[in-house]
Parts: sequence; structure tokens; C-alpha cells
Amino acid sequence: MDEKYILKSLRPLRIKIFIHKAIEIISWALLISGCVSLILAFASLFVVIPFVRYKILELIGLSAVIGLIVSLFFIPSKKQLIMTADSLGMAERIITAWYLFGDKSNVAQLQRQDTKNLLNSTNLASRYKITLKKYLYIFASSFIVLAFAFTFIPGRVYNETQIREKLVQQMDEHEKQIKEQIENQQEKNPEISEEQLKQLKEALEKLSEEFEKSKTEEDALKALTQMENLIDDLKKQDPLKELDTLQSAFNDSLLTKDMAESLESQDEEALKQALEELKKQLDNEENMKELSEVLKAAAMNMSDNSALSQALQDIASLSESGSMSSDDIVQSLVELVNETMKNAQGQEAFENALSDLSGTLSKARSSISAVDQRIASGKSAQNGKSPGAKGTESNGDGQSGQSIDPSKGGNGSQGMGAGAGAGDGTTSEDAGYFDGDEPGKGRMPGDRQEADYKRIYVPERLGGDGNEVALSGQKLDSGSSTYSNADGAPVMKGAMVPYEEVLSEYRQEAVQSMDRQSIPAGMKELVKSYFSSLD
Repeated sequence: MDEKYILKSLRPLRIKIFIHKAIEIISWALLISGCVSLILAFASLFVVIPFVRYKILELIGLSAVIGLIVSLFFIPSKKQLIMTADSLGMAERIITAWYLFGDKSNVAQLQRQDTKNLLNSTNLASRYKITLKKYLYIFASSFIVLAFAFTFIPGRVYNETQIREKLVQQMDEHEKQIKEQIENQQEKNPEISEEQLKQLKEALEKLSEEFEKSKTEEDALKALTQMENLIDDLKKQDPLKELDTLQSAFNDSLLTKDMAESLESQDEEALKQALEELKKQLDNEENMKELSEVLKAAAMNMSDNSALSQALQDIASLSESGSMSSDDIVQSLVELVNETMKNAQGQEAFENALSDLSGTLSKARSSISAVDQRIASGKSAQNGKSPGAKGTESNGDGQSGQSIDPSKGGNGSQGMGAGAGAGDGTTSEDAGYFDGDEPGKGRMPGDRQEADYKRIYVPERLGGDGNEVALSGQKLDSGSSTYSNADGAPVMKGAMVPYEEVLSEYRQEAVQSMDRQSIPAGMKELVKSYFSSLD
């Protein structure tokens, strides 16, 4: 019997000890994660934490994995294994045999033989009992169950959390659609160049970064607006015009006249020869400065958002400062010209791709701007109300009518106007009349009336022909009340739309206006706070 034989015999016991330790460590990890999950779930009642249930599941799964990894560092050592085995009825035979391996005496050999016989006849792994600390898994499971229970309790920010979750889902969905559309452009429009495809991917990366930082609908719409602005800038690029501008600038200098002629004829061989000649002449410092001026002049005559213009300015600056060798300058010019030619060949396909992306962005804008409306509609449907229905109180100012009650001594009054209200007498019985109430049926002050929806007038729809109503009247002392309902405000019929819909349009227009104009950050926050208060 040797050391390997002992370790092989004790392998099942070693595995069982490891499992015991791993279960204990994972239980502690789950207990900690359960406590953190409970705190997280409780905080979600007061703070917007989207997808809190998924976060709790991820936290629990992560803690279990970490616990398993940590347990690998607690695999029992040889000494711990032997001592544990001896404590299971081996009466220190194993550790004695372990230390007497070098002893050749008869007594030592007999002792090792006795240990071997006992190891063969004893199942030490079955003797080792895995005892779990009940409080660990009881508390861990209790915390986890309580954490999930808290997530089903509507808290102070329940609606805001729903809107955030829906917003994140919409952003992820549309980002995926845009990404797929960009990836398919090379198949759909094979003429598109690598540089143009790279520009589309860079725009997508910027959108992804902005979506990642977006916390509200306004932030998401702002991110879409920024990408739309990038798309508009890309649409303004005209590689053919840029080549003509570059050719014209080259044509104005004797140093680059051959390059201008090769660009005009689109002869690649002639262009290479012209560039080789240029490289030889750039050893002269004056020629280097002249080339720098030519490149600057060409860049100035191009649009501000031109990538070629920026590249030419960079080359001009480096060549003027002497940071760039003649070989590097020529190589950069070759790459720029070739790249611009490829862009010119694929410009039509590029414009088609940009048009497709613009349509997708428009759909994404409509979908994201309607997130809070869909949440509100779903909530109203659950409560058995039509979307947008809200309780209101009013004293009925603006409705023309007569209110007379002789038994109470009330002085009725009749006014001119149009709207949803009623005249009120001293009895206040007619106070708060709304369009839709039965004639003659008043409500006491403070009684609530369910309106169909709030109404708001779209500015651009004002000023049209309306149904104006002007009622003349006088005070009466009789005891009856009559009402004459005006048909809406003095605007065209159908010009009134639900409050939620118009608010979304106003908010969207405000976000776009702030993006287009230079507005201080404080003023932007003020505008956002204003629209948030209208929800």
C-alpha cells in the first residue's frame, strides 16, 4: 500500500466533503443575495428600477455562480481528508500509515496492511453525513420570496416604472431593427461602399450610446433626433461634387495640375504617375507649403459636414508642420481619392439606404412617443374606463343658461358664451353643470363629474370658421332652469383631440426644438419639468 492507494480509496469521501462545503458556501451567497434583493425590491416601490424581477433573478444566479467558484478554493487538503477519515471510525490508522510509509519494520508493515484491509471493507463516504444549517436556507428562501412579493405591490412609482420598462423594450426593439437594416444594406444595395457602410454603423453606435443613457421618453426622442440629424448630414454629402471641387483646386496650381487632369479623365494610371511626380517635388519645402495651401483651399470650398474636407484639412496641417513625410502625404491622398470615387459610385445606393433608415426612425419615433399613452390606456381599460377619463370639478363657467328658483329666493343669471358649464344661482343647485348632464339636474358644489377626456386646442387648427353662439338674456324670477348647449368652442368641428395625444405632440416638438437650437441646460430642464407636470 502506498500514498496513491490511500488517496484513491478516500476520493469518494473527498468529493462528498467538497459538496458539503459548496452547499454551505452557496447557501451563504444566496442568503446575502436574498437580503440585497429584498432591499432592491423595497426600493423599487419608491425609486424607478425597471425590470426589478429580472435583476433579482440575475443577482441570485450570479451569487450562486460566485458561491460555486469560491467553493473550489475550499477543496479539502490531504491532511484534512485523512483526519476526517480517521474521525469516521478509522481510529487514526490512516494518518499513522501515512507517516510510516518509509518505515520497513514488521510492525509498520502490519499496521499498513491492517489499514488497507479496513479501507477495503469500510465505505467512509457513506459514514460522512452532510448536515445543513437550516437557518441558512430558511432565511435565504424567505428573503427571496419576500423580495419577489414586494415586486407585485404597486408603489409610488409604479406607473413610471411601467413606462420606463416599456420604453426600454421599445428602444431595444427598434435598435435591433435598425441594426438589421444596416447589416442588410450591403446585400440590398451592393454598390454601397465600405466607408458609407461604416458611417451608418457609426451612427447606430451613437444611437445605442444615447439609448443606453436615456431615462425618459424625451431622452429617447432626443437620441432619435440626433441620429436623424446625422442621417440628414449624410444625405447632404455629394462625393461627385467634392471630387469636382478637389479637381478645381488642383487645377489652380502648377504643382497639382497633372492630378487635376487625371481626376477629370478618371484615369487611375495617370493619377498614380501624377502622384509619383508630386512625391518627388515634395522634397522641396516651398512645394510642401504650396500643396498645403491647395488642400486647405479645396477643404474650404466643401461643405462643413464633409468627411473629405476634414481629412484634407488634417493632411494640410500635418504637412505644413512637417509632421508628415512626402510618402505619407501621397499615400493619404491616394486613399482619399480612391475612397471618394467609390463613394461617388455608390451614392445612389447610399441615398436609398438613408431613405430606408429615415422611415425606420420615423416609425421608432411614433412608437416611442406613444409609450406613456399605451400605458395609460391599459390602466384605464383595467379600471373599466375609457382612455383619458379623469374626474374633474368645475363650477360650470362659460355655459349659457338660466337658473331661477323662486322657492329659495335665488337670483338666476344668464350669460353669453360657449363651453361646458352652467350659470349658477345663489342656491348653487346648478353649480358644476357639464355637457352631458340631464337638463335641469344640478349637482351640489364639489360633486365630481367624469368627463370623456380633457380637451385642448391645437394652435395650428385655430382661426377657422366655427359655430359661434351668442345668447342674450335677462334675470328672471320664475322657478325653472333652462340650458342651451354650445357645440364646442368657436373652432371647426373635429378640431378637438384627446389631451394625451396633443400633449405628446407638444412634448415631441419641444424636444426637437431644443435639439435644433442652442438652449442653456437649465432652460432644457425647466421645459422637461413643465411637461412632466402635465402628465
